[in-house]
This record gives sequence, C-alpha cells and structure tokens, in this order.
Amino acid sequence: MSPLHRFLLAAVIVSFSFPLVAYAKAPKQQERGGLAYATFPGQPAPTKDLLGDLLVQARWDDEIWATSYSRGLKLRFVKVDSQTTPQGAFTRYRVIAEGAPENKVYEWRVWRPGQEIQSEPGDIYVNGRGLLMTHRPRPEEELSAQIPGGEFYITPEAGPADPFRYELHSRDSQLVVVGSLVPQPVTAEDHGCTLEVRIARPNAGAVLFVANGLPADSRIPLVLESEGQNATLTMETDNGGRSIVAGFPYVSGKTQGILKATAEGPDCLPAVTLPWKVEAKAPPPTTPPPTSSTAKKIPWIWPHK
Repeated sequence: MSPLHRFLLAAVIVSFSFPLVAYAKAPKQQERGGLAYATFPGQPAPTKDLLGDLLVQARWDDEIWATSYSRGLKLRFVKVDSQTTPQGAFTRYRVIAEGAPENKVYEWRVWRPGQEIQSEPGDIYVNGRGLLMTHRPRPEEELSAQIPGGEFYITPEAGPADPFRYELHSRDSQLVVVGSLVPQPVTAEDHGCTLEVRIARPNAGAVLFVANGLPADSRIPLVLESEGQNATLTMETDNGGRSIVAGFPYVSGKTQGILKATAEGPDCLPAVTLPWKVEAKAPPPTTPPPTSSTAKKIPWIWPHK
C-alpha cells in the first residue's frame, strides 16, 4: 500500500472519533463538504473500515488533493485505439502527468474496488510534456506528445461502471500522482445535468454517485430505489455544481437486484440504473440492522472546495 493511501486511511480512522450526522426523511447536513451515504431498511450499518475505504475512493475521484505527496498534479488519460483480448475489445490509453518532474524514476500502481493497490513491474519515466514512457526520454523526445514504441500504455479490461484508480509513484516516495478512469461509464444526462454511478465494492455492494452540472452550492435530493425499497439522501454541490455521495444497494431478503438513482435537480432529472448481487462470501452482519432507511455523512479529510 502506498504512503498516500496509508495516510488517507489513517486520517479517515481519526475522523471517526467525531460523531456522524444522521438524517431523517429530509436530511439536514450540518457540515459542508461531507460524503453522504444511504442504506435501505433492514440492512446493517456499514463498518468504519468500509466507510473509510469509500471516503478514499471519493477523494481520489474528486481530483482534489492537498498533500505534500501530490503537489496538485493529476493523471490524464487519452484514448489511442482499441485492443482485442481474449475477454473482448478494450480501449488503449496513453497517460499524461503534466508537471511531473523528469528527474525521477516512477512505478505504476493500480487500485481496484475490494483489492489492495497493486504495483506493476518495470520503471516509468516522463518527458517534458508529462507523457509516461517506458524509457528515459531522449533529447528529441523531450516535447513529444506521442512516441510510438516508447510510450507507456494501459488497456483496462473493465465492465460497465467499473473504475480503475491509478497511481504514478516515484521510487523515492516523494511524489504520488493519482487519477481515475471509468472505461465504460454508466451515466445519464438531462438538461445539462449529469449523474454517474461507479462500482465501489465487488458486485456493486457499494457504489459512488458522481453528479455534475447541478446548481452550485445547492442541496439536491438523490432518490434511490432497489427491489421495492426506497431511500433518499442529499447531495451538497460545490461551487462548480459537483457532488459525490455513496449508496449501498443491498435489500434484505434479496440476493440480487437493480438499483436506480435519480437526482432531482430544479430543472433536470437524470437517472441511472445498475445491477447488484450479494457477494458469495460476504461476512455476516456484526451490528443490529436499523429499522428504517438511513443517510449519514462522513467528514472529508480536507475541506471540499
């Protein structure tokens, strides 16, 4: 696990020493910039470890980092072409970390839902434009945007709503540049508002909802439906009209189903759906199930801007 990931998880654990804010049918968020989440009636409360994991994923996807490791940099992915594998056709991407120093050697890491961060073999380098390369850039390659035969490519094999979170980690552990990529996004657009759902745990046991284009600094209801059950939570948008919240699709007595989420904006109504199923070896609940739907908020590690 990278130093940044360990730091974030440690910060999340510390944050749970403060009470979580609970909502009724009309949630009242008393702290700006929180990660709201909702469960359906009869489901056990999620563990602190799981909530902490979701918080890190949301911060990763929100592309707002304020640590000495990141220096405000982020990864950018550019489609190159399609590659055919035994599992099907997938898109190949080049990767750019604009601003990353050239005088470092890097490694490439991948974080998938429900897994530890995995390091890939081989050294990575960047040129003057931040293009990731498999060898140290030659003088004539310093400002190249494309270097056939010398670029570092990724070809993520992903299903719908399946995110890949990547980390460019310097070998001296002084710099970490992160980025998120969803090759097959599940998203809806309505009158300029977009709503996307991303798998946050295997089999969609937990999901993140990413909304954009909503009114700035507003409180927007997000209505969740799953196998006859309903829950509502509030998305608090930032000054750019963006919000990230979490949900747990499981419904008591069901082993699979369809989750539907609808953002009720003042002038738009985007809705997304995603199938879910119970993990085959899910551990039994260790906390009593609530008697009604719940919506709570986890404090961000840093203020949401």
